[in-house]
Amino acid sequence: MLFISNFMNIYLFWILFLALWAIVPLMIIKGRVDEAPNIQTSPKVKEKKKGWFN
Repeated sequence: MLFISNFMNIYLFWILFLALWAIVPLMIIKGRVDEAPNIQTSPKVKEKKKGWFN
């Protein structure tokens, strides 16, 4: 009975380990795709800051 338990633990470990190695690169690639650069069609107009002396 102990042999079957150890066997299952080894299989479970490798399944989880390989799943982690498959998921992490996908998350990295997906994160890079989401960070698409924003193209501004019109320039931003800066407002004058009202300070103490102006």
